[in-house]
Amino acid sequence: MIYALIAAAIIILIVVAIIGITYAATRKKPEIITTPPAPQKDDGEIGEDIVASILGNSVAGEKYVINDLLFKTSEGHSCQIDHVVINKYGIFVIETKNYSGHIYGKENVHQWKQVVGKAINNFYNPVMQNSTHIYQLSRRLGIKGVYKNIVVFLPKADISFVKSDCVFYADDLPRILAPSSPAVLSGMQMERCYRILEYSKTHPTTDKQEHIENINKMLESIERGFCPRCNGKLVLKIDENGEYYGCSNYPKCTFTKDKESEEFSDAMTRYQLRRLFKTRKRRSKKLKSKKWK
Repeated sequence: MIYALIAAAIIILIVVAIIGITYAATRKKPEIITTPPAPQKDDGEIGEDIVASILGNSVAGEKYVINDLLFKTSEGHSCQIDHVVINKYGIFVIETKNYSGHIYGKENVHQWKQVVGKAINNFYNPVMQNSTHIYQLSRRLGIKGVYKNIVVFLPKADISFVKSDCVFYADDLPRILAPSSPAVLSGMQMERCYRILEYSKTHPTTDKQEHIENINKMLESIERGFCPRCNGKLVLKIDENGEYYGCSNYPKCTFTKDKESEEFSDAMTRYQLRRLFKTRKRRSKKLKSKKWK
């Protein structure tokens, strides 16, 4: 009797083991979903995110905010605007520059300079760049005289050498967006402009890849001596700021380009550079002397 019970128990254990093994073999393994890592953002995108957080969200009837607006112009080119804020004081068109170092520039000089250490980098005047954005916005919205040209830098840049009423730090935006000037837009005008631009953003007629391609085509056209806007011929001209290339179809087309030069523009003189480097050397010597005291 005892042996029979033991045998029955062994048989039951064997059956249970077989059932368990069969279940484990046939059970569907859970699907492992791997999320690809998010692409790293460059300095420009990081700067735009910081400014977007300062601007906040749209508030119906008070302000409307659109970030990273990209659309195709009537000429077939693409236009990318970092931020647009619409309130009763106007339409604020904001260009963000996440640069470091010392920035040198004037509102009417085409090329500005960034000085980081002993490295000097040229970049196109962002005030003029933003003026083109405003021109394209005015054509799209069918309204003029209400735009504010705003260029903002992050705190890591020194903009004390910039001579322009359009350039600020990003932290100044809350004050800039609420001036003491009278209102220029009604609630209906604000909402209408916002609806047009919001539709352009949600129904894009171009993308960033095409925008980059358009920029490359524009540069190629300039190198061949043709205007990238109207395909007119670029001719050498001169004014109080020096020599530059302008479109032969002026005044219908106002495109201009600086003449290539090895000399510094009047935005930053050689004297200013020498003074900047001498100041840094004096500071370095003081730090070394303090270290060894």
